[in-house]
Amino acid sequence: MKNNTYLKRLTIGFIAAAFVFVGCGDPIPMEEMGKAKVAIARAESVKSAKYSPQNFDAAQKALLASHDFVENGKMSDAKDKAIEAQKQADAAYDESAPKLAKDTRGEAELAIRKAEEMNAEQFAADDLGASKASLVQGDKYYEAKDYLSATHLFEESREKANRAATTSEAQVEVMKRELQDVDDTIATAERAGAAENAPDTLKRAKTDSANTHGDLDNNKLKSAYQNLQLAKASSKEALAISQKETARLKLAQAEQDVATAEARLNDLKARAADPATAKALENSEEMQQSLKTADDNLTASKEALNAAREADKNQAYTEVATQSDEASRLAKILNDSLPETEVLMGQARDKSGEETGANGTDSEENVNSTDDDNSLKSGWKTYKVRYIPENRDCLWKIAGYKKIYNNARLWPKIYRANKNKIKNPDLIYPGQVFKIPPKKSKGEKAKAE
Repeated sequence: MKNNTYLKRLTIGFIAAAFVFVGCGDPIPMEEMGKAKVAIARAESVKSAKYSPQNFDAAQKALLASHDFVENGKMSDAKDKAIEAQKQADAAYDESAPKLAKDTRGEAELAIRKAEEMNAEQFAADDLGASKASLVQGDKYYEAKDYLSATHLFEESREKANRAATTSEAQVEVMKRELQDVDDTIATAERAGAAENAPDTLKRAKTDSANTHGDLDNNKLKSAYQNLQLAKASSKEALAISQKETARLKLAQAEQDVATAEARLNDLKARAADPATAKALENSEEMQQSLKTADDNLTASKEALNAAREADKNQAYTEVATQSDEASRLAKILNDSLPETEVLMGQARDKSGEETGANGTDSEENVNSTDDDNSLKSGWKTYKVRYIPENRDCLWKIAGYKKIYNNARLWPKIYRANKNKIKNPDLIYPGQVFKIPPKKSKGEKAKAE
């Protein structure tokens, strides 16, 4: 404001003097006063009021004094003061120009560093490159002592760097979304057992994620971008390791489940292949359908198991887990169906009169030689306790089955016939084979008749 006031006063005084003294006495030193005015404006352009206040203030005062001399008709003194004003202004310029250029360069460097911290190399490469190029070109002018041109280039460098930083800042939301995906991957890895299967990798992923969060909060986008890439890699690695281990465990379980189911089915089919039993089963469509369903389930479980093995070769661990679960599920269905199939097989033998107990021979499904004689008589059956988690077998349920007694209250008959196997009528176990006496004994039948 002070500088503008000086200039206004100088301009008005200069014009007034021109009117008053034109054609009178010594000529007005118009040329010297004009040069002084231009020199002062030039000094002002490099902020001499800040960098060379003494010289700049002296130049303004000298020019003002020159005007005063003109008003008083002292043209020689006015000329001397104008020349002095120009010299002071030139001195102010010479002192201020390199200082301004240096400070502007510092601002450009600071802006470039800020842009780099915000990862402008990744997000605004063109603007950042142009900023650096302007800085280099400005240095050349500075070395040549063309400070005004150097200052202009440094200003250009600063503005381009600021624009690069602004462009980079717009990427914050994108990085935040990507970081959320990383955190979701870490959570999935933890659910897949990464804490046990890949503890070090999981810890590294969490650290990388935390560092990224911190960098974003502090607007350090370059560091945030680098840590985000690390977090992406470590979180995916933790998930892959845990998925691989989980898949391998499920595959091993499926191998065992399918093998067990196949062995049990083959054992049942071997017993069904006994000539007497095979003949009995010819007339049992229900038994034949049960065996066919069991075969179908075994085939399906093997197909799923083979698919899991193939996926394991291709390192498609999600598919390994899915197919292994399917193989185990089908094997369980097969296992759960076999006890009922065994019952059907026993009933088929009964109907054909070929039950092993009827001809006085023993089998592992019938009573051994230490049991009472009634167990060897015709009309007796066997029942193998099934494992059905949602509907466990117990004596009263077995007695209530339609193909046994169809009357749950007759469970004591089963208990009395199998006391050597049942210590507690409330505790029976899957796989136990019980003798099932006829619903009515011969004495009961005779009495009824």
